[in-house]
Amino acid sequence: MSYRKRVSPDEVMRAKEVDLLSYLEAKGEQFRKEGRYYRHVEHDSLIIRDNMYAWNSRGERGHGAINFAKMYYGMSFVEAVQEINNGEHSRELVQPKLREDEPNKPFLYPKENEVDSQVQLKKYLVNEREIDSRVVDWLLRKDLIAQDKRNNIVFKWKDNGNDGEVIGYDLQGTIKMKNKHGTFKHICPESKDHRGFTIDVGTPKAIYMYESPIDMLSHWSLKGRELQDARLISMNGLKPKTVFQAYHDAKKEKLPLQKIVFAVDHDDAGLEFIKKMERVANKDVLSNELPPEKGMDWNDTLKKQRSLEQEIRNSRISQKLAQQLER
Repeated sequence: MSYRKRVSPDEVMRAKEVDLLSYLEAKGEQFRKEGRYYRHVEHDSLIIRDNMYAWNSRGERGHGAINFAKMYYGMSFVEAVQEINNGEHSRELVQPKLREDEPNKPFLYPKENEVDSQVQLKKYLVNEREIDSRVVDWLLRKDLIAQDKRNNIVFKWKDNGNDGEVIGYDLQGTIKMKNKHGTFKHICPESKDHRGFTIDVGTPKAIYMYESPIDMLSHWSLKGRELQDARLISMNGLKPKTVFQAYHDAKKEKLPLQKIVFAVDHDDAGLEFIKKMERVANKDVLSNELPPEKGMDWNDTLKKQRSLEQEIRNSRISQKLAQQLER
């Protein structure tokens, strides 16, 4: 290909967001998976993980497709940016082009850690977080959540929405702790890569991406029946690869997908994440639905709504009592 002499800041940003392994596979490089690493078939000392590379025999280490192209293919910075942006991988609806799952050991969910009691689970979700009790009961019936021996809530990740095998889980503590989260949180490290807690409401035509299971359930509690034909997914943070994987899985399942909705926190990090995704994906299928107030997440919004509803109820009770006393 012929190269231009300059590239724009937007082109540089797009190239920086491209997944390194997807870029190299589109170039014809071959890798084999070894745990969480990918090892080059021809150069066995060259490994890649999470967009970082290390060529141990040559003492080369770095991050991202641009730096790799300069190191491995001898390109200039400008050449690398143009070549990466014009590759086959950039023609997908959402980048990066994710590989089919390779055969590996099946995920073993520790069912023995569950208990029959749901007291602490309901106390935390319904009383403290103010999630709609009907949502909680539905999740329990579907075996999507459980309480464990340490009184944690287990959010089970299942393939194909609600109906597949358990492929991972995360834990939400119900006891207050002196840490940055306020409670215990844990993601099982053996969980399937780039997935998260997932719920299907009807036949999904839209995918809603959240920062946590609590935000997801809060949003669903607020929307109620308005939220239909949707797949709800927790990213456990702001993770582009979870978005890419969600799109990849939806295509694999042949779902009639029409849009991806970012229902993330209404803060600087959430807004920057949306901008980042818009740089690397087809904007026609992307939209966002944020909490109405800046600085709030969906659970904050739910609690505020519940508080307003309670104030209205209290006001009506006071008015009725006043009317009775006037008689």
